[in-house]
Amino acid sequence: MKISSLTLGLVDTNAYFIENEQNVILVDPASDSDLIIKKLNQINKPLSAILLTHAHFDHIGALDEIVEKYQVPVFMHHSEFDFLTNTEKNGSEKFKQYGLPQVISNVTPQPLSEGTKKISDFEFNVLHTPGHSPGSLTFVFNEFAIVGDTLFKQGIGRTDLYKGDYETLVDSILDKLFSLEDDLPLFPGHGPYTTVEDEQLNPYLHG
Repeated sequence: MKISSLTLGLVDTNAYFIENEQNVILVDPASDSDLIIKKLNQINKPLSAILLTHAHFDHIGALDEIVEKYQVPVFMHHSEFDFLTNTEKNGSEKFKQYGLPQVISNVTPQPLSEGTKKISDFEFNVLHTPGHSPGSLTFVFNEFAIVGDTLFKQGIGRTDLYKGDYETLVDSILDKLFSLEDDLPLFPGHGPYTTVEDEQLNPYLHG
């Protein structure tokens, strides 16, 4: 299993490419579909699916273009299906004053709930880690986990967007993410990777 990434868009969102011997899964097609397509061409393996850690605008900006080109299914938590078409819920309405575009997606996603999953020939565990958003998900593979905007290196996700909640976010980190192996690489939606061990003294987790 191999993971690589692109940092895309005006808020430097990480899009991840997870490869096995035969196929690749894309996590959070943030923006710049041309760059994502170029990366997929370089990987040169069939795209099997798209996973969304959550549906904020900066994680779905290139979603429709990638789905249209590759005709692959999209998996996400059911509680955020309407974020795809609601700019207030996905956050793009809040940031239009800064020149960011309004983001709407017309894809029809499939629900992804907590537990062990198999999509195509990829097996992984899904954790429901709300707080940054109500449907935030973490994808745990054998060698690493993708945590979205739940946890950053010495930081946590913001909780001032629709249905964000600080206490819920901290509980998700302490109860779910901190139950993973101490040295497991955690790849966030923004910034560099970290580990459970490195985040034990994260100042945002202690009030």
